[in-house]
Amino acid sequence: MKKVLVVGSLNMDMVLSVDHHPVPGETIIGDGITYHPGGKGANQAYAVGKLGGDVRIIGCVGWDNNGMILTENLAQAGVDTTAINRMPETPTGMAIIDVDKKGDNSIIVISGANACLTPDLLRKQKASVEWSDFIMTQLETPIDTVLELARMAKKADKCMILDPSPARADLPDELFPLIDIMKPNEKELSILTGMPTETDEEIKAAADALLEKGVSKVVVTLGARGAMLADGNEKLFFEAKPVVPVDTTAAGAAFTAAMVNGLAQEMGMIQAIRMANGVASIVVTRHGAQASIPDRDEIDDLIWNY
Repeated sequence: MKKVLVVGSLNMDMVLSVDHHPVPGETIIGDGITYHPGGKGANQAYAVGKLGGDVRIIGCVGWDNNGMILTENLAQAGVDTTAINRMPETPTGMAIIDVDKKGDNSIIVISGANACLTPDLLRKQKASVEWSDFIMTQLETPIDTVLELARMAKKADKCMILDPSPARADLPDELFPLIDIMKPNEKELSILTGMPTETDEEIKAAADALLEKGVSKVVVTLGARGAMLADGNEKLFFEAKPVVPVDTTAAGAAFTAAMVNGLAQEMGMIQAIRMANGVASIVVTRHGAQASIPDRDEIDDLIWNY
């Protein structure tokens, strides 16, 4: 089994259950509040660990109770946490998540200690980069750090995967050719390219725009409709299993983690995407970012079926 390194954010998620998302000026009554370990980086690392992968995470937390909870939770899932840095003067990051009765969410992220993951700190973790075979990151950490990580991955000949969330339109041009696999959802794809993504043809065209910028492969998640793979040769659509979602918070991170974990287990790209679709279909039927992740026993049927 090949090794997976995740570089990214660790947050404590404050999840608010609401009937609908408030519009500006509107006050609503929530149905409840819960706290869950989260952060896009931590969610990916947790998912790889729970799915049976060999995974390590580089990230930053505060010297506080939330930081301790996040670190211990990852360790219990089998994640190597030795590269998590505890910052004494900065609180652990937090995400405030509204989840409506349809399972759709909106998220406000307070970076906290995640902003301390600088290029200089990352360079001190060179040994972890060299240890890995696959490297995953997101955009909840400073963009200079993401770019430096991509440079380090390319120099070390590692497979670099970017989950571009939260999406931004001002990614440096240098970054795109350093990415082996980019995995946006439809909305993120539109933000990245400045192009509409309402129809399949528009999604294909926007994916082509990323390929033209130098990305090797683009995997677009399409919510309940599944996913699309685009590379220089073809575009393939993968249907998702119909389910009734209750919380989509961790769907994207779980999809990416399951796909990369499949590749680390020597699956082909198509099989890995199909399994990732299956894992995401399980995740959205459960509450909580990390609590929703299935374990290896639950996905064995997915592996055999796909």
